[in-house]
Amino acid sequence: MGRTKESVSLLTWLFSDVNKSKSLSKAWNDACEAMYQRYWALVIGSPREKQGIIRAPLSKVLLDDGKTERIILAQNSGLEASQEAMTEYRVLGPMINGCSWIELRPLTCRKHQLRVHCAEALGTPIVGDYKYGWFVHRRWKQMPRVDIEPTSGKPYKLRRPDGLDVQKGSVLSKVPLLHLHCRELVLPNIAKFINVLNQKSDNLFPTLSSKPDGPDLLRFVASMPSHMKISWNLMSSYLV
Repeated sequence: MGRTKESVSLLTWLFSDVNKSKSLSKAWNDACEAMYQRYWALVIGSPREKQGIIRAPLSKVLLDDGKTERIILAQNSGLEASQEAMTEYRVLGPMINGCSWIELRPLTCRKHQLRVHCAEALGTPIVGDYKYGWFVHRRWKQMPRVDIEPTSGKPYKLRRPDGLDVQKGSVLSKVPLLHLHCRELVLPNIAKFINVLNQKSDNLFPTLSSKPDGPDLLRFVASMPSHMKISWNLMSSYLV
């Protein structure tokens, strides 16, 4: 999203988990507090609780080949380095054909945080995530599940809507692609606060902005990739 080296640096700083010094600009502090990301994911299974906050620290390990990294839930043994990780989640609808849609809002920014929290903390790996949910995918492909339609009470069979082409990667594929999508992003308007951000972190004083009349926050909404859009269209009539 950054179009200059300066903006890339500031965006990286915004998404880092370093302790950010408070500015004397209340508008900037409020904009930082209001910043969030919202993801949609299709997971295998359904969380036991319909909504909640996952508080599960993460650790990084190397596999036997000495090269491949893997993120795991920290064991809290005190012998391994770990990072705090929190994710807010909400189930969007009933389980259909063994899968359910959920909304995720990361409260920290850790590598593979959402994928690990879904697979290991909730026990519901994201569809198409073979790194953290390969064992469930193997069972899921061999034994497809049929659930009950919530409206009629009859067994639900995954149907292809009229006029919709089945593309590789959707839930109708034997090898689905990753079903994780950043739907919404809200962050401070860097162009408005650029002068404040350019001050040293230990001495942030408000200065006149180059664009004082702009909004404090920018909101971005992204459409789904094609494989997720097909899966969504097949199951969206049961979302809440």
